[in-house]
Amino acid sequence: MKKILYLTLVAITTALGSCQKPDLVPAVGTDADMGSLTVKFASGPFRGEEAIRYLIPANAKEKIIIPVPWFYPESSSNETDVYMKEMKLEAALVNNAKISPSLSILDLTKENAFTLTGADGTVRNITISAVRTKSSKSALTFFSIEALGVTGLIDQNAKTVSLITAEDLSNVDVEVSVSPHATVVEPLTHMNLNAPSTITVLAHDGVSKTVYQVQKMAPPKITYGFRSGSQALSFNLKLDDLGYSNGSKPSLAASGNFVAVSTGDGSAPKYYNRSTGKYVGVMTLGAAAGNGAIASDAKGNILLLDQAANGAPVKIYKSASMTATPASFITWTNTSGFPLGSKLSVNGDLNDKAVIIATCEGTSGAGSKSFVRWTVNGGVAGSAEVVDASGIPYWGSGVNIGKMSSRSNDANDGSFIGFYDGGNDNLYYLNKSGAMTASLAAQTSGNAWGINNNLTDAKEFNNAKYLALYCPSHFPNWGINSELYLYDVSGMGNFSGNVNSSNALVFSANYGQLGSIVSASGDVLIAPTTDGYKMQVFTIDFNTGNFACYEFDCIDK
Repeated sequence: MKKILYLTLVAITTALGSCQKPDLVPAVGTDADMGSLTVKFASGPFRGEEAIRYLIPANAKEKIIIPVPWFYPESSSNETDVYMKEMKLEAALVNNAKISPSLSILDLTKENAFTLTGADGTVRNITISAVRTKSSKSALTFFSIEALGVTGLIDQNAKTVSLITAEDLSNVDVEVSVSPHATVVEPLTHMNLNAPSTITVLAHDGVSKTVYQVQKMAPPKITYGFRSGSQALSFNLKLDDLGYSNGSKPSLAASGNFVAVSTGDGSAPKYYNRSTGKYVGVMTLGAAAGNGAIASDAKGNILLLDQAANGAPVKIYKSASMTATPASFITWTNTSGFPLGSKLSVNGDLNDKAVIIATCEGTSGAGSKSFVRWTVNGGVAGSAEVVDASGIPYWGSGVNIGKMSSRSNDANDGSFIGFYDGGNDNLYYLNKSGAMTASLAAQTSGNAWGINNNLTDAKEFNNAKYLALYCPSHFPNWGINSELYLYDVSGMGNFSGNVNSSNALVFSANYGQLGSIVSASGDVLIAPTTDGYKMQVFTIDFNTGNFACYEFDCIDK
């Protein structure tokens, strides 16, 4: 039976039939009477949040000393010393065990005396205190040679960094990310990585360290798709912190080591490190207006589409990188009968064979079922084809427009589209002529009325065809999360059922509210890396207020 991977970024607990607080149960291998102590902040901005759940060793004696993290959150520079004299404690006790006096808010800078009575009646006098402890984590989480567009493949089990490149690495500067507050021992400038080298990560405690072997090599791949278990959240950033507030026409594109965010408001897209989300710079627009969507193919070529009213010129520009000046690629007079520009996708390689689709937008007076398709062969775009879909409802305007994506680089393989339809939010598969031949029904949760199933993207990765569906929530403040689904559409035999339970589904995640609520608009982008070892799925969402990335690999381990 196919395994489906589900991840939830924000857990929302709903009590069914009872509001009783669950019992705290000691973990296996811990103290027989009191398995753990949970320390929570009793004041300040983190009031009520858990600083640490400390598992008490089975051989614990009279003195229990809790190692409170030096910083909270761990990745911040907020020191915990100011809270140590006012911390709330909770204990996980076995049935019939008790501690007296009762745990409450304590000064953990001193030893607090208690009597612990075990389930068998044994009495122990104990003291509880805490000491601030620097982190022992020493992981290398990102490795890149930005100037050459080379990102290292990190194997945390083998402690290796593989560089898949034929470039000369005799004198390169390296950018890395490591565990919070850890440091790298070696200088990261003017490194010679043509020969095997080492990177040593020293933890904040100054003692714990991890040594990684860095070398040019090509690890073996599995034969098909991404490796189960390789999925990982690379980043999940708050749009408020990135300075975004205009969610009318967001879109994404990736090239080299970077991913770009366009708001479609005429400003140049900003671009970020695609593995860490770190801001890098502003994309070159050239003659492009910046008022429409951007998109990228499987090889990192970027398209920029100007917004065009019906009857107006449609201009699509192509760029090889974030800093190259985009060149005119397609010019066509819009005869679709509808405006277009806010939704654009491309599947394949724009320098060879690809399919480009622009969704025609509904208006206040008329819904749309039309899209414009260009087929690219030998790097040259063919004539525009205006296709009217059949067998599906009309989509509207604004956030209700669906983003259509071709199943492959061949128009004969059809395309996918979804859009908000008052709760009947199906995901449709259309053949080349636009006729609906298969579909997935809305979520079985019953929440489809509050979710916008309207964003798709499709790419091939390691011999598998993947389709991403992203569903921004209309009401994240009501506990309805935005949802991400990834399907294997190499064959269409499994494309049936519901969007959240189809046999074609291979990965699922959801996002709770992180930033300001603006609109149920966003984008999703599948972006394989140029070395062919990783696939990233980027999302941006102006209602949950986040910009995120999941990463998958095909390394044979």
